[in-house]
Amino acid sequence: MKTFLTLFASAALTLSAAAHAETPPSSLTEGFDDVTSLGDWVQAGSTGWFQGNTGIFSAQAGADTSYIAANFLIADPVTNVIDSWLISPEITLAGPTRLTFYTRDSAEEGFTDSLEVLFSAGAGTAASGFTTSLVSISGVAYPNGWTQYTADITGTGTGRFGFHYTGTYDEASYIGIDSIAIAAVPEPSTWLMLALGLGAVGFAARRSRRAAAGAGLALAALGMSQGAMAHEASKEATQQVTKDQGMVVVRDADTGALRAPTAEEYRALVPSAASAHARRTERGVSSAPRVEVSKNGTRKINVADKAVYSVVTRNADGSLTEACVTGADAANALVNNTRTAQAKEQRYEAQ
Repeated sequence: MKTFLTLFASAALTLSAAAHAETPPSSLTEGFDDVTSLGDWVQAGSTGWFQGNTGIFSAQAGADTSYIAANFLIADPVTNVIDSWLISPEITLAGPTRLTFYTRDSAEEGFTDSLEVLFSAGAGTAASGFTTSLVSISGVAYPNGWTQYTADITGTGTGRFGFHYTGTYDEASYIGIDSIAIAAVPEPSTWLMLALGLGAVGFAARRSRRAAAGAGLALAALGMSQGAMAHEASKEATQQVTKDQGMVVVRDADTGALRAPTAEEYRALVPSAASAHARRTERGVSSAPRVEVSKNGTRKINVADKAVYSVVTRNADGSLTEACVTGADAANALVNNTRTAQAKEQRYEAQ
């Protein structure tokens, strides 16, 4: 079983903004598919980082060898000391920024590894510039299964992240690093409530499609017309959205792009949505619509907290006609009107 541990570290940084012909990127993802083509990554010190070895363990994600590794063999042949750096490309920071990565060791008993992650402002790669420590793992604390670590920093300008592997030839073993991601962190102010009519229409369309699809699953089991009920479900969902405050969007922590919130995020941002969800739960209303068949043959489904009835009548020629209406009163009226019309038709035929 893989162990997942999240470690948070924060550091307020004052970064130097050097002039560049091209601004460094503000985000980075690296899965180490090919260590020989890492681009602007820099190795320093007693170098020797290499492609992951599946004979020791496989990658956290992707192909089995898609991680970067180092071991005791990179120790200085004279001093037997390991002092190896893996330095990221230069990154632009514009406020809160998050680094996440996975690491593990070989789980070989009797040996210990040490890794520290630091930050250096600017474009330099000298070890002396990495003065801000973000993550430190050593000794028995080094995980023997892939474990996620997270570090948050705040600053503006550019800088680099350095992974510093240390130890000795006699004590060190083997470590791997995988799935590095660096991206801006959305601040609370970026959780937006946008009261945009046009945006609400688009959001309503997505909600109506989900409502119609859910209703279709229940109706198919009863052999009902999905098209007729889906149309009514779409109309009800659209009407419900027009009563909302507007469209809610969030900024994704990984990509920085705006997106629709998950159901859990939406309930956290909009208290009315949470209370409505609680009321539905108390009434036993689930997210999957349920069809109920009454004694008189009418079938009912609850979509967006409103009852939608499907009324099927048999015509004089033996064919069936189906109509979907909202509310019990409308359904009863349709049934009564149909019976009256059929009675009149029978009287006319008898004359």
